[in-house]
Amino acid sequence: MISKWFLLVKAVISIVTGFFMLFFARTFLNWFLKTGIPTADQLGPMSGLGDLIRLGFGYFGAMLVGVAIICYFASSATASVLRKKVVLSLAIGDTIGLILALIAQFSGKFNGLGWILVLLWLVLAFFLFYFFFTEKTD
Repeated sequence: MISKWFLLVKAVISIVTGFFMLFFARTFLNWFLKTGIPTADQLGPMSGLGDLIRLGFGYFGAMLVGVAIICYFASSATASVLRKKVVLSLAIGDTIGLILALIAQFSGKFNGLGWILVLLWLVLAFFLFYFFFTEKTD
């Protein structure tokens, strides 16, 4: 029963982050990156790179909205093999996110706020694996 609430919390985190990344990608990135996204003047002939970064974050934001919808529907589903596999898939995805956040943090790409992302991915992955291994199916 507690996994239902955790999936709803994950859905809210995903939808808020997803919409923020869709509509405010540059602001979101500048919060966490040490150097920020270079402006068109700084990039010179590669001035389209900033637009490409925003587009990539837009795609990631769209995926997070999809994850939020999956979490919402999985939270109201009965405990089944399919729900358990959805939880496992989300746990694996969050573990990959944790690894990437750690790489970015230790390589010096993120500022101090990057630890918030590391902690968030860690908590999400830990509890999803916990629910995968402890919950019974019907």
